Amino acid sequence: MLRNLQAVFCCTLAAANILARIGRFRNFASVTQVENLRSGWLWGGLYICTALLCVAFVAIYIGLEDPVYYWDYDAYFKVFNQQGDFLVENPVQWLRQLRASIQKDSYSVAILAPLMPFYTVFGGSRFSYIAAVVAVYLVPAALFIGRISYLEAVPAKRSPRSWFAVWVAAVLYTPFWAATLRGMPDIAGSLALVAATYFIWKSKFLTQEPVASGVRVGGYLWLAFMLRRWYAYSAVAVAISAAFFFLPRIAMNRDFPALWKAVLGGLCAVLVVAGAAWIFQLPLILEILGTNYGELYDGYKTNFLSQLEQIGSRLSYANWLLILVGLYFSVVRGNRFSLFCAVASALTFFLFTRTQDPDRHHSMPIFLWLFPAYAQAIVAIVSGSTLRARWTAASIAVAAGLAFLGTFLPSGRQLLSPISYVYAREATLPLHLDNLPEYKRLADDLLAKMEPDDRFAVFASGSVMNDWLLLGMNPGLSSHLEPTCQVDSRDEFGPKALKSKFIVVTDPPVTHLQQGAQICVTMPNQYILEGKGIGAAYRRLASYQLSEGVNGYLYEQMRPVSKVEVDALYSEFQKKYPSWQPPQW
Repeated sequence: MLRNLQAVFCCTLAAANILARIGRFRNFASVTQVENLRSGWLWGGLYICTALLCVAFVAIYIGLEDPVYYWDYDAYFKVFNQQGDFLVENPVQWLRQLRASIQKDSYSVAILAPLMPFYTVFGGSRFSYIAAVVAVYLVPAALFIGRISYLEAVPAKRSPRSWFAVWVAAVLYTPFWAATLRGMPDIAGSLALVAATYFIWKSKFLTQEPVASGVRVGGYLWLAFMLRRWYAYSAVAVAISAAFFFLPRIAMNRDFPALWKAVLGGLCAVLVVAGAAWIFQLPLILEILGTNYGELYDGYKTNFLSQLEQIGSRLSYANWLLILVGLYFSVVRGNRFSLFCAVASALTFFLFTRTQDPDRHHSMPIFLWLFPAYAQAIVAIVSGSTLRARWTAASIAVAAGLAFLGTFLPSGRQLLSPISYVYAREATLPLHLDNLPEYKRLADDLLAKMEPDDRFAVFASGSVMNDWLLLGMNPGLSSHLEPTCQVDSRDEFGPKALKSKFIVVTDPPVTHLQQGAQICVTMPNQYILEGKGIGAAYRRLASYQLSEGVNGYLYEQMRPVSKVEVDALYSEFQKKYPSWQPPQW
């Protein structure tokens, strides 16, 4: 904690010093001075200042967390450390495995490659990892989309204070941070997506320098897909949106030369994406083409209204109001860039939700393309305010800050609860478990009771209890864990878990998906708790008071589970999943 506070102090002091040197925002002399931020030292200074302030916040956030990382919150963090160790030990072999990972892995380690200097210099702590993602991906993405959105906002004659307000709003845009603070580096794909969007727009939908523009756009779209495969939905969405905005204008003006240029540029983009995927990712592409993701992720999919609710909860009511105001100004004043991005956002939501519900990291491109409307509202309000632009810009910056604090800090959320409309309903507070010593006691009890060849299984899959949590409490358990089914549609029940010497269950059952999507967890859990069917083979050893009022129990197998008991369990499974066949027992 002391080290984090020192980091906060140093980062804040350095940022304040840079701000004082590169641009007293309150003293911008003219719009021209703001619009001509082209010199390398000024943009470099702005980036460093922003990154230092963001890293200072990361230090505060990590200092408030319990180190209870699991699943997606922990996966890339662990790989970050593994990749760092590998790079230090054998750089040549590291490059070879990086290429192999790009070729075949659904979760490629390529997204971590630019973060390796942070590991080399600062080590493999959680703070080092999150700070690396923020500095390398989040800050550039926020500055890039913020700058483009500001320059494309209407009216062209903007108040010099509006860039400051847009800068603050972009850096504190909560959808960029929510997944990042949870340890997911998916913002990297959004950075590539911003670049693709920029070149589509700058080239006037690939009609200017069509070959070069098409190659750039195709390269950035492939990069987004390579970093995280689900960005394929966003690539398709932005292509459809571009056609939607370009083709009607062509038909109206009968500008066929422009049409042929756009077709050429689009063909180049497609060839680059297809060629790069073929050359660098053929095994993965073949795997994707042979997988029915709608069926695989069926457990992660709810209905349309629920999906809208999830997206709506990730921004405050105040933010949504500004986005709607921005869309209104975009229509009235002709901000086609904002509308183009909004259509791409809506299409991304529609395409992605045909497969599964969008989690925090999946929704990044949706919110990325809504930011231009947000920026349009800010520019319109600051430029058109009858008050001094300084105070209007400051008010918007304060509102963005309140949304940020209320979404990510417990004290901020509590303090702002009377005006809860200023922060997102879906909180991303520092991870915390009530009764943490009880979790550690459970992990220690398991390790103490097990012989070298004994196995244990956990029939729980949620934030309160899961097997990954216990491994985090005591890494010595990793060699004893028997993985269990957690999502019916993805995993199917693994009967080997019933041969484990020890079982952990909960009351009530702990799940993280919609009701009925995890009966491979809830059914064995209930049988063991009630001592019926397969549960008759186990006896309770100890109980534990877990987080959120959940009770945990440790059971020991007293005799092998019989074939009759296994068949009875599978007969219940088959009522919902007829294809689940009882194993040879």
